[in-house]
Amino acid sequence: MDKDLLEHSLTLVGAGDPDFTVRFYERLFDEHPSVRDLFGTNIRPQAAMLQQAIVAVLDHLDDPGWLQESVGSLGRVHASLGVTPQMYGWVATTLVTTMAAVGGDKWTDDMSAAWNEALTAVTVIMLDAYPKEAKDETTCSPQSSISSTSSPTPLGSSSTP
Repeated sequence: MDKDLLEHSLTLVGAGDPDFTVRFYERLFDEHPSVRDLFGTNIRPQAAMLQQAIVAVLDHLDDPGWLQESVGSLGRVHASLGVTPQMYGWVATTLVTTMAAVGGDKWTDDMSAAWNEALTAVTVIMLDAYPKEAKDETTCSPQSSISSTSSPTPLGSSSTP
């Protein structure tokens, strides 16, 4: 996983639009209206939490224990809120699309690939923490809905030998 590229691209997007996570939720609700009911009327607090979670995961990419505990806990919370495995693909695709739009001409295919890889790895950890009955609600695998150019690399490990 290319942590430097992930951090660089996040900085690029944050500089282009500090509220890019608000744009993400707006796009998500437009493209997948069924998820709108999972959120309150004011999306700004949720958008701020998402941005903080992204930064926290990037800060801990080299700490598999933290990732398993923290991201797994987040997965259990999402399961209890009714987030289905299929929705993770929607979120990942919409987040990368939003980041690419904000990044504009400076955004690269490598950045999209890095984010797809990272989001697939996060999805795997979150879904692994789901109760069995929540996992059985759909046959959607983490990779089936996320556009990725490579197989996922577990978070906390390097994609290079």
